[in-house]
Amino acid sequence: MRARTRSTIHQLTVPRLAIAMVTCMACSDGSSAKPGKGDAGGDPDPFATGTELRFDVPERGRVFVRLNAPGVVNVAGDPRASGEWDLAFEGFEVFTNSGPSGAGKGGAFGPLEAASYNENPPPAIPRITADTTGGAFLRWYAYDGEAHKLYSRFHVLGIQDGARRWKVQVQTYYGERQGAPISALYRIRAAELFADRAGNAVEIADLDGTAGDASADPSTPSECLDLGTGARTMLTPAAARTSPAWHLCFRRDAISVNGELGGPRGVGAIDFDGAKTAGETLQQVMTRTEAGEKARFDAITYASFESKNPRGDRIVSAFGDTWLDPASATRTPAPGAWVVSSASGAQKYFLGFTGFEHATAKSPGTVVVRIKPFKG
Repeated sequence: MRARTRSTIHQLTVPRLAIAMVTCMACSDGSSAKPGKGDAGGDPDPFATGTELRFDVPERGRVFVRLNAPGVVNVAGDPRASGEWDLAFEGFEVFTNSGPSGAGKGGAFGPLEAASYNENPPPAIPRITADTTGGAFLRWYAYDGEAHKLYSRFHVLGIQDGARRWKVQVQTYYGERQGAPISALYRIRAAELFADRAGNAVEIADLDGTAGDASADPSTPSECLDLGTGARTMLTPAAARTSPAWHLCFRRDAISVNGELGGPRGVGAIDFDGAKTAGETLQQVMTRTEAGEKARFDAITYASFESKNPRGDRIVSAFGDTWLDPASATRTPAPGAWVVSSASGAQKYFLGFTGFEHATAKSPGTVVVRIKPFKG
């Protein structure tokens, strides 16, 4: 299993749903899926069960979808206040009814291997990820679904605050407290960059992103860092969004940037190795070490920022661009399965995207997806 995300900015607009065509074909409820991965000996199509839903995504505007009795929902008023929808599609972006996208308790996890759609019992899901704000750091790690462990990609991230620039490399997500291992206790490598020289690299340890452990209680603060002064401040997400006292905030597996929706400071960030992400395998990432990746860190200079466009945080979901197949010459859905929570939080669903019809450069056209309850 693996889960990756990527940021995207959008506007909350209500589409003219008269242009959305929906055909819902009831198939089985998935109860015929055989135990084990891939439904060995059965239909080779991993998404042969469940309900098929077909709906049009226009090049402008947003389409809202419910997963119980799958169909398109015509949302009246502000969609952020509505619990009628579970997923929203805008161009090639997918959002859940959660976080800054909606007032619901939705979210998603994935992509899983396509065969997971037919596993019985279903695979363990570490947690459903609600929509949030994020940017360049969203894909700083690769996820090992079997060991439930995060591995740093050791990408070099550039941070720009006015004329000042830094480079940052995440070393590890794991630390120790009282001799016991603990997750979300970061260690990073950082250095300020100057036009005529590079500053000294420093390691900053025990950056506290534990944030109430797996519950991620929004009232629990996590640690935020000012790269210029070294000041470390514990802030809740709400407080961080109004505070100019930090460059980076650490909260569970998320690293926020104090710019755009992340905060008021106007900080921008860029992943200098971001173009390599789609081609990186978990096995490749697992072999990387702090010592082995120092040359990558050293290679970034002040001039590396030229012609780049560092950005702050924007609204993102678990889908990011990983629901799209990076190996395809044309836009097609990736061959993976997703677990999505309803807006009420009471039911989870398996989703398998099986095709786009009449896709354009701005829209997948007609999206074809299979949906069935996640019985676990």
